[in-house]
Amino acid sequence: MANEFEGTGVTWGTRTLWVTSVISSLLLLALIVAQVDWTAAGKLAKTINYFWAAAGIALQMLEGTITALRFRLLSRTQANFRDCLRASAWYVMFLIALPVRLGEVAGIALIVRYLGERTGAAAASLLFQRLFDLIFLVAALVVFCVSAFVQMSLLVVVALVFVVLGLVAIVVFLEHLLAFAVRPLLVRRKQKWPRRILRIVLQVRMVRRHHMDRMRTIKLAALTLLKWIATLGAVVVVVIAAVPNLSPTTAFGIGIVYNLSALIPIQTVGGFGISEAALLGSFGWLGYPLGIGASIAIAIRIVLLAGPLLFWLIVIVVLDRRAVTPTNVNE
Repeated sequence: MANEFEGTGVTWGTRTLWVTSVISSLLLLALIVAQVDWTAAGKLAKTINYFWAAAGIALQMLEGTITALRFRLLSRTQANFRDCLRASAWYVMFLIALPVRLGEVAGIALIVRYLGERTGAAAASLLFQRLFDLIFLVAALVVFCVSAFVQMSLLVVVALVFVVLGLVAIVVFLEHLLAFAVRPLLVRRKQKWPRRILRIVLQVRMVRRHHMDRMRTIKLAALTLLKWIATLGAVVVVVIAAVPNLSPTTAFGIGIVYNLSALIPIQTVGGFGISEAALLGSFGWLGYPLGIGASIAIAIRIVLLAGPLLFWLIVIVVLDRRAVTPTNVNE
């Protein structure tokens, strides 16, 4: 897979990045595992509702399929849906396996490889998807804050609403914002890196201007809504599978915190350590003892990792055995 990243302009194998990310993940995980009440963990394994856990895994697999649909929607090529599924399957695996946010860089390379897109168009595809993801996730946070905390400060809710509006404005005025952001590079456009960045930004602007029409934008919004229903729904049912006495509203809030934890700027591998800490913090805030909260957090995390892994296995191994080692879409 080494040449997956050719053309992205990123040397993802930097030793320092990998070392610091692995160490950060191991330290965070060690701190959490050290708090586990193993007696409580044994009882939890016997009482967890495996039907709801399986439902959570199924919802995560649905999310992977929706991601493939979003890839197809934003593609300018004639790649078939199987290629989109393959790109989506490897994408979710790289999000788990790579440090920091290099899974996004891998996503660009996968769109280039499987869908036959140019690097700038692939970057635009993931940029639009992530912007829409942030809009819907923050909007879900607003809904949760209003419904769960009647006494919440109006200032907090207003601030969140402005964040949503700001993200929408970025989507609407993306061309102008990109032009402003790269203006300092114009005087250095004959140099290698500035020229490469300018070329990618130009491709992103062209995709925004000529490909993201109103109907495609509406379809992307609809698919993103479905994605977040599946994503947050998966966390809700898995949390309830582990802690059946929690209300769906509380489980929904835990799901938002879990997904927001991916935005924490700490170098880890695939969010390992941070995600578990976010779950542990949620249960600690709910009043659970540290040992029990750590046991629940790790159990939930294991189930939530099973979904992407199973999706990858089905797509890569079952549906297309030849794709165990990805091959070029043009081969």
